[in-house]
Amino acid sequence: MFYRFSVDDNIRFLQDLTEGDYSSVFDHPYMKMYKNLHEKYGAKIQLNLFYTMNGFDLSMMTDKYKEEWQANAHWLRFSFHSYSDAPPFPYRESDYDEVYRDCQMVHREIRRFAGEECLSYFITVHYCQASPEAIRALRDCGIKGMVGLFKDAECYGRSFDGSEMTVEYDEEMKMYLFCNDIILNLYPLSEVEARLAPSDHKEFTEVMIH
Repeated sequence: MFYRFSVDDNIRFLQDLTEGDYSSVFDHPYMKMYKNLHEKYGAKIQLNLFYTMNGFDLSMMTDKYKEEWQANAHWLRFSFHSYSDAPPFPYRESDYDEVYRDCQMVHREIRRFAGEECLSYFITVHYCQASPEAIRALRDCGIKGMVGLFKDAECYGRSFDGSEMTVEYDEEMKMYLFCNDIILNLYPLSEVEARLAPSDHKEFTEVMIH
């Protein structure tokens, strides 16, 4: 079984790396945790980024760690999530230009401070909602697939009946749609194994945490 471990709502650790005195990105406790998971379990991590939060934005992120990011791109990548944390459902009714601009801004800065090798084109949009024009804009930014809670709610205008859906290609969207199997922070650790048990037979499992 293959799985992806993605983490939503990231930016603050990048501010810490920019403003702090770190010799390595993995001296930061947040990044050290993910490196330990990779080394112990072979986990591959994707960090979904906001462009801005609390006066800091990605254009301020230092590029001094670029070579280190690139050296770890085989297991650690970044992607577009949203312009910012607020408002909720930011792209549910958005037009093309807004979403294209926001996605390109995040992509530009990832390429600058980490390199193209670290940029993922499979994303989770903040709150898993996007208008048809937003989806078209994301596709024009190179996005190839989106993650959503398709078994529990309508996401990106689509929903799926049943528990077997893992990945589906939507011909109209021209996007791969991935079903999120679990949001880890919603459950106590004692329940996680049982919650993931129905996914044991799947070829691909999507695991996410905030």
